[in-house]
Amino acid sequence: DHGVSSSLFQNPSKLHLTLGTLVLLNEQEIQKACDLLQRCKEDFVDQIAGGKPLTVEVAGVEYMNDDPAMTDVLYAKVHMKDGSDRLQLIADQLVERFVASGLMLKEWDRVKLHATVMNTLFRKDPSAEERNNTMAGKSSFKERESFNGRNILKLFENFYFGEVQLDSVRLSQRFSSDASGYYATSGQL
Repeated sequence: DHGVSSSLFQNPSKLHLTLGTLVLLNEQEIQKACDLLQRCKEDFVDQIAGGKPLTVEVAGVEYMNDDPAMTDVLYAKVHMKDGSDRLQLIADQLVERFVASGLMLKEWDRVKLHATVMNTLFRKDPSAEERNNTMAGKSSFKERESFNGRNILKLFENFYFGEVQLDSVRLSQRFSSDASGYYATSGQL
């Protein structure tokens, strides 16, 4: 389909749920975020999670924008296997605490639980992509080139990816990798 290429897919080693974005400019801010994360663990995370990993199911796909023919982000839907809202409660309370601390800006009323599967920001080498698609007359690419996600959405609307045990919250560093291939981590609970 138009605009679809393998470079749009998330690296499987880096699959994650984003709760929010922090801009930590120095070691003190990183330490403040780590300390706050530990306080959250003591104040509510352990209680809500019952001290155990949360079992979530990943099933179905959705897209972020208004037009499926012009998709920029396609994600897998995530929900608690037991049907509870414990993951949503933890995510929302963590963001609330980080916003209150001044380390995060409030963007939404609640966290949208999702695992990004395809993102046009991951697209590599647009000039090679242009040659491969023989799109004559298009001399430059904007930062993002949307893709037509209609068929993917139809085919994988209810696709069952599986279940996973969520056992940590991490302060991950964008554009980085550790030895496992996952993001380098500044702190975690």
